[in-house]
Amino acid sequence: MHEEIRWLASLDALRLECDGMTRVISNLLQRDGIRHTPMAGRLAIEGVGQIVPHCWIELEDGRRIDLRARMWLGDDPRVPHGIVSTHALGMQYEGEPFQVVSNPLVFWALTDRTMDAFAPASFLAAPLLASQMASADSSGRGSDQARAQPASTEVR
Repeated sequence: MHEEIRWLASLDALRLECDGMTRVISNLLQRDGIRHTPMAGRLAIEGVGQIVPHCWIELEDGRRIDLRARMWLGDDPRVPHGIVSTHALGMQYEGEPFQVVSNPLVFWALTDRTMDAFAPASFLAAPLLASQMASADSSGRGSDQARAQPASTEVR
């Protein structure tokens, strides 16, 4: 968990809005071989407000990475920040996938660092592997449909 918090905090410190943050995270996830989908659209939070346009990352296991919703919607605890469950109540993400091509020069322009300056995000793959192993232990074989339980990690 500490690795996850440090990784998110290193990204959160960047002076980027949601589109640049999504591109940076996507580049790092591509580098680490973690399947994900960059998304662009809108985020609405019941009783708080909405952001249009907004960008975020969707992970294969049903979680999202969103580090910039609070930039526009404030520090209300209902506003996602970090790695959040797709099942969180009161928030609605709607969007379309877009492609991010990994480019070290663009990454440098956005962060003033190389990708190697950021730790690997291998912890993002670990929950899926643990879930698959648990499934294999209980059934005697692996399951292609094994999914991790959604986790919530918040960076402050």
